[in-house]
Amino acid sequence: MVIRNARFVPHHRPASAAALLAAAALVLAGCAVPTAEGVDGRTGENFQVREPSGPALVLDSTDPAELALTASQAFFHASPVAVLASADDADSRATAAATGAAVTAPVLLTDGGVSDTNVVTELERLGAGTVVVIGDEQALADVGDAVGEAEVVGFDPGALSAAAEAAASAGPGGSGGGEEKPDDSKVEMPTADRLDAADVDGLRAEIPDVADPHLLQEILVAVDPKLGQEAAIGTALAAGAVPVQVPGGNVADHAKTVEAIRALKPLGVVGIGGGFGSADDLGWQVAVATSGATLPDGSLRLFPGRYVSTSYTVPAGVADPAADAVRAVDAAALNGDVLGGEPLVTVTASVRSTEAGDDGDYVEEQPLELITPAVEAIRGAGQLVVLDVAPGNQPLAAQLDDLEPLLARPGVGVSVHPEFREAGNGAEAGTVPVAELQEVVDRLAAIATEEGLPQIMLEVHQSTAASVVNRAELMVPPQVAVVFTAAGPGEGQATADGVWADVAGDLPARAVLGWSAPSAVPADATSILPTDPLLGLVSAG
Repeated sequence: MVIRNARFVPHHRPASAAALLAAAALVLAGCAVPTAEGVDGRTGENFQVREPSGPALVLDSTDPAELALTASQAFFHASPVAVLASADDADSRATAAATGAAVTAPVLLTDGGVSDTNVVTELERLGAGTVVVIGDEQALADVGDAVGEAEVVGFDPGALSAAAEAAASAGPGGSGGGEEKPDDSKVEMPTADRLDAADVDGLRAEIPDVADPHLLQEILVAVDPKLGQEAAIGTALAAGAVPVQVPGGNVADHAKTVEAIRALKPLGVVGIGGGFGSADDLGWQVAVATSGATLPDGSLRLFPGRYVSTSYTVPAGVADPAADAVRAVDAAALNGDVLGGEPLVTVTASVRSTEAGDDGDYVEEQPLELITPAVEAIRGAGQLVVLDVAPGNQPLAAQLDDLEPLLARPGVGVSVHPEFREAGNGAEAGTVPVAELQEVVDRLAAIATEEGLPQIMLEVHQSTAASVVNRAELMVPPQVAVVFTAAGPGEGQATADGVWADVAGDLPARAVLGWSAPSAVPADATSILPTDPLLGLVSAG
């Protein structure tokens, strides 16, 4: 095989103070983080990779060059070498990514959403005295001022491979066919398999050699590979992050991904791509995957799907609440068979009271010592539990305080009634501002994140959408499945058509609909169930 000698071409271009300030704006907020160090074998310069701050970080820029820059800032504190390619060439991006992973160097891109000044400033921040430029003679000429004062090594694996193939075809018995070239229309992980080992060895001989670097080994990089992400992924692999592919960006939707994360038990995770949502979203998904907690069917998300509930109240003076709860389990299973859904039991945790009571909230709470064994029996039977709470004259979230020990268990949710929210004197207010419901959602999301729980259901009973003022503004995080159940008196106590139409309109993003069935469910229940929009919960007494 013919190996082209790499060329060092010094470039001299001082960076101005204005350029440094412009690039500083791009540095990630979480830069003050622990590092792992190694020493460059030739120069003695530090080689350092970052451990991203916090349990999760998402790099979601849609511009390949900007994404590459933020990945370099996220994963590397310093590096004597960097890899550079054009953002406009998909093949060069993929080759650069594989090269960075092979020689343990961050990958940067030119010609994209960042200027040459930004690239130079990042090279100076890294302390990169050598830049490997991917491409032919023209690519070396086009790099211009983007390399600053760094020495340049040209690396053109395509030309090297072509020369090797030509030499092979000229020899005895040479066919000139070579191996089939990879299909670059497909997005692949930028592994060193893309490069010829001899090419990489030749490149290593011409660049500073990092002696025994301590790479990241307990940081996971979640990727849903898309065109334009190659450089950022290559940088993550170069830093030693462990890659896990997450199709669609939803960790919780893929059992194999969950199993992989559970086995790795990462100290942190970085998501590359917009499909992962916010850092909090990704952090929750990884936390619940690591915890091993699941819903009764083994999943982490409640929807899409349909659930059918039955109501249960622990009778006063019952000797064995757990045994008594079996009747609710059986009723829920029967309703699920008739109405077509997974069984769910709504357990009454508190009821409205005409008296203020000792705490002045006009609510009578069920003793936790009675509810707990019933809840455990229902969960043990493989069914979901929703705790039904009365609002009283306190904010809706106040009713969750005493129930947190139960809400901290997988498969236990809560049901609220905004229309029964009372004013300070116990009179019915009939409405709550969306901020009050948001507080409940945020509280449940925090519990799910802190405890590593799968999605928690929040059911909101409404006979009119107006009972939650500005309802469409509710922000629903992935940790919580919010169900607005249309519950208004119709024939046989089923939800009236007008109530359904009202509650079903102008829902918040990510919200699901519920519907109250009549007390006497007909044998052919499908004839009474609404079909548009999709129904996620049927409340059947």
